[in-house]
Amino acid sequence: MKEVVAMSRPRSGPTVALRLLAADLRARREAAGLTIESSASALGVHPMTLSRLELARTAPRRATVSHLLRLYGTPEPEMEKVLTSLEEARRPGWWHPYRDIIPDYFAALIDLESAARLIRTYAPGVVPELLQTPRYARVLLELRYPRAAAEEIDRRLGLLKERQQQTVAHGRGPVQLWALIEEAVLDRVIGDRGVMAEQLAHLDSFTRQRGAVTVQVVPSGAGQHPLLLSGSADIMRYAHHKFRDRLIVRGLHPETVTVTENQDAVLAYLEALDTTAILASPPTTHLRTGENYPVTDTGQKLDP
Repeated sequence: MKEVVAMSRPRSGPTVALRLLAADLRARREAAGLTIESSASALGVHPMTLSRLELARTAPRRATVSHLLRLYGTPEPEMEKVLTSLEEARRPGWWHPYRDIIPDYFAALIDLESAARLIRTYAPGVVPELLQTPRYARVLLELRYPRAAAEEIDRRLGLLKERQQQTVAHGRGPVQLWALIEEAVLDRVIGDRGVMAEQLAHLDSFTRQRGAVTVQVVPSGAGQHPLLLSGSADIMRYAHHKFRDRLIVRGLHPETVTVTENQDAVLAYLEALDTTAILASPPTTHLRTGENYPVTDTGQKLDP
């Protein structure tokens, strides 16, 4: 089923957190052997009310969740954990201060990204956003938003830095990121020599540590692989087994983004990522840095 990302709730709270809570309550009800009708009767509400709660169409009150957890026989320590997740689901997302520059579809993507536990990404053209250095990112932001004032670019750069901090945090964040980057991305000059040297050194730092970020480069000489038929793509995985993986495929225009949980599509990309990862360099392979960066954007050799 394809998601309509614009239907997320970017202003009122993290939708994924609410959906994870709803999935957890549904799983607990089913494990207790109760139907929606019997649970709703015990709660004193219409079955449709409980159905909307389990579909994450409404944020329940704390008292309602407490009553349901007791009905489902949830141990006291687990109850407190679920109630804490309820408060997180009702809280505005961290990106709320940037709402003036975030359209609904992008807020939904940030929501999915921030709640993920694992992100696998394929980068055929540029370095993935979560691994971009500020100067590299600024050049691309100015390219994407050519009419934006400097203040707006600064705001968008600030948003990106916060996204990185909330997810990968220099390899120490809560999200595991596994990036497959085409070698051509490293050869393409974005900005100038200094920008590229800094960006390459940043990527290389992840090959020297065992953290939450894995970087593999797909050599140009590796030949054909299934991801050549794709553009930039991400697969996001979540902690709760009831919340399916999401596939995100991006296009040129900011709003040409497809988000789907269709399992055939997700599995096709997972298989392609696995196949391509075998052809890529091992995660511990050091990247070349600015000292031996090959050519400028004019095709001339760089000075050492």
